[in-house]
Amino acid sequence: MYRLLVVDDEVIIANGVSEVLQNVAHLELDVYKAYSGNEAVKLFDRTRFDIVLTDIRMPGIDGLQLLEKIRERWPQCKVIFLTGYNEFNYVYSAIQYEGVSYILKTEGYDKVIRIVEQTIAEIETELKAETLLKKAQEQLEATRGLLQNDYVLRILKEQLNLQEINQEQFDELTIPLRADWPVLILLGRNNSLSERLTFSEKSRQLYKIKLIAEQYLSTHASIIAAVNENMDLIWLIQPLREQQSGEREWERMLTFVKGHLELIQAGCRESAGEIVSFVLDDSPVEWANVADRFATLNMMMNYRIGQGSGMLLLDKLVIEKQSSGNHRDKVRQSKLTMLADQLDNGHRAEFHNSLQECALPMQHISSMHDVPTQEFYYSIALIYLSYMNRWHLVETVAAEIGLHKLMQPGEHDSWKTAFDYLGHVGEMLFNLQNQEEERRANAVITLIQKHVQEHLYNPDELSLVRLAELVYFNPSYLSRLFKQVTGENLSEYISSARMMKARKLLEKPELKIQEVAEMVGYGTATNFTRSFRKALSMTPQEYRSSFMLK
Repeated sequence: MYRLLVVDDEVIIANGVSEVLQNVAHLELDVYKAYSGNEAVKLFDRTRFDIVLTDIRMPGIDGLQLLEKIRERWPQCKVIFLTGYNEFNYVYSAIQYEGVSYILKTEGYDKVIRIVEQTIAEIETELKAETLLKKAQEQLEATRGLLQNDYVLRILKEQLNLQEINQEQFDELTIPLRADWPVLILLGRNNSLSERLTFSEKSRQLYKIKLIAEQYLSTHASIIAAVNENMDLIWLIQPLREQQSGEREWERMLTFVKGHLELIQAGCRESAGEIVSFVLDDSPVEWANVADRFATLNMMMNYRIGQGSGMLLLDKLVIEKQSSGNHRDKVRQSKLTMLADQLDNGHRAEFHNSLQECALPMQHISSMHDVPTQEFYYSIALIYLSYMNRWHLVETVAAEIGLHKLMQPGEHDSWKTAFDYLGHVGEMLFNLQNQEEERRANAVITLIQKHVQEHLYNPDELSLVRLAELVYFNPSYLSRLFKQVTGENLSEYISSARMMKARKLLEKPELKIQEVAEMVGYGTATNFTRSFRKALSMTPQEYRSSFMLK
């Protein structure tokens, strides 16, 4: 739906043109009107317009001055000038601008409709134009670093399917690695970061470290760096593309990286005044296992020996022996975060798949006292409890789910029944989500319909922007929601409501046709008659006469 504004200081012209365009169903226009340039500018400050149809000569702000205001606020807006024969020289300079055209006032409504149709076709063509694609490509280049960072972090957090880790994605994001080779992980932490520093200052420090590290490493390795939410630096490293990826090349590269880490630490200390700790993996890892390996390295970084300042760890086996315990059964925090996000965002299928994937290795553990499995169970239970508290659902679901079981895994006969129970609770919460979303949508539509019925006499109260303001929605979203819930366009509903009320009013012989027109929001009897005939194939007077004969 496109938003169109008619501007004319002659009320009869503004009303006539706006009502004609409002009733051209195939254009699906959201039409507004203003009786002066100043009134139009106020509307520009409230919402965006796609097309403005304006008189060229008006008191106060005239058409050309209005064009400047439009270009300042909504440069993509198309402008159509209404002009007379004697005003063409006045408008000639304006129509030299892109997106500006004109129509003579004497050419009639059919010509107005045709030029609006042409303008809409231009807008739709521009949306698909190569220039837009070129701009998008330029923006993509500017944000490529952010996209690379996000993509790498999603790999490390196991938020991507293995199928999404492929060479096509690497090449598109200009990641200089190969998807068919394993990868070496290097984790770095700036021990000099102070809480007193601003985010931009911390970012500059990390950028210095990144540049120093890559200056040393990029001569003999292909690397990509990312920064996580803790402001740790993570490098993924492979041999240069032109090299073979045999065992000997990996050994050489690992030796090369190990040999330069102390130099990098020294360079960061001397050149940037930063003290950096490193944890380097001792062997390459396949992409399918990168998230697991990164979790181990991250644990090593947090293991800390002494104060952990300037630490350099190269052998994860030492740490694994001392800290792994039952590491095979631990579920990473990133997985739990992903489950919480999937529940919050209503991703039902993804949530149940993730829950089943995490729980499957634990379902056959015999002891209900197994600590890692208990940890996972409690983590999911806390996700549920937090969600229910935020949305005030505890009383709603307490009896049906047996709330006492949620925080007591011992209430279940086995881990399989415990995880089946968690799946059941999740399913119930998703069902409640859907019911609540439907209830909210129906409440919004009911409010809109009530407002329309109460304000049929006032077109300003029935504009899409005004209706959207009532429910604090974007106008386009409200339009889509109304169609989704009711099955008809909002404009169709308003027209139907007007005609229904008009018929009831016409059944009262004491009311004049002009009075009925005003009571249902039409400025003149002429415009009312035109719309009534289009809707019911008869004039208002013919309808009244047929009713009186019954």
